[in-house]
Amino acid sequence: MFKHKWSRGGCIVSDFHKLLMLVAISALIMAKSATAADISVSTTSGASGTAQSIVQIVGDMDVEDILRFKQISKSLPPQTIVRFDSPGGSLLAGIEIGKVIAASRFATSVSDTCASSCALAWLAGVPRILSSSAQVGFHLAYKSNLDQTESGAGNALVGSYVTGLGFGDNVVRYITSAAPDDMQWLSPRDADLLGIDIVVSDSRAVRSVTKEIPPSDSEAEDPSTAAAELIKSIIIATGYSDTKALETVRSMYADRILYFGEMKSKNDVYSDKVNYLRRWPYRTVSLRDDTISASCRFSRCKVTGVYDWGVGNAKGRKKSGSAVFVYEFEVSDTIQITAEGGEVLSRY
Repeated sequence: MFKHKWSRGGCIVSDFHKLLMLVAISALIMAKSATAADISVSTTSGASGTAQSIVQIVGDMDVEDILRFKQISKSLPPQTIVRFDSPGGSLLAGIEIGKVIAASRFATSVSDTCASSCALAWLAGVPRILSSSAQVGFHLAYKSNLDQTESGAGNALVGSYVTGLGFGDNVVRYITSAAPDDMQWLSPRDADLLGIDIVVSDSRAVRSVTKEIPPSDSEAEDPSTAAAELIKSIIIATGYSDTKALETVRSMYADRILYFGEMKSKNDVYSDKVNYLRRWPYRTVSLRDDTISASCRFSRCKVTGVYDWGVGNAKGRKKSGSAVFVYEFEVSDTIQITAEGGEVLSRY
């Protein structure tokens, strides 16, 4: 999302195609990233002998994992433990997964290593469990894997998230104190001084799995929910990552799309995005969830809503405001975005 004009479109879905669309959309979202984490759900016997739900997240986290985790978490009880073994990955994934953990009041656990964005997600747990040899590390947010310079927008996002968890400025400063290529490893002493409550466990592993828990069938009720989550993930991810913004155009945009009221080729849209990213290297975006709506008909979906935006450059020039966004896409073997548009509501 880069401009603020308007595009048209709309649709309704039949009960029969709801199931088909959700299956197609969910499968495609989950398959989009080759670096997505391995997320599995299981049960084991808890300390009192009752069943204990365990979510295991292993490997690099990516934005596609946000929707997967949200879908899985809806069927799990508050006593769930989320176990991490991850070097990090997408900043947005760590923050958004952490928000779900905090809202669900899940516990978090680390037996080996949880660093970078993984550590941010772990921070949301109640309680936060660590094995005696676990390592949890934090560092500054950076722009991309190709450009590991500090991201002011990313660190602002981290600060807002950590504050929202109830921590003070001292914690924000601590977890953003290490350079992007360095790591601030959390020690029990640091945690105590900072007011980060942790539980140190002598056990390095959760007891063996007794059965697998598949995602709830209730998730197949309405493809519009999946459509809205997909577009939300795209908007937020591309708003903060130049690499993700351009990769989204390459992999998900149709050869020709209705782009802010005009038919454009994918190459023209790509060039427009590149120019925008160069002009405004500092960007923020905040979605207004209560304004977002989605509708689908057969293999086509449309998602609209309102977001607050801000942009800036190295010369100190800044702009901000609110705007409507409109996306349309089709689902076949892949997801193809066929329209993108919007309209400015206000500037401030």
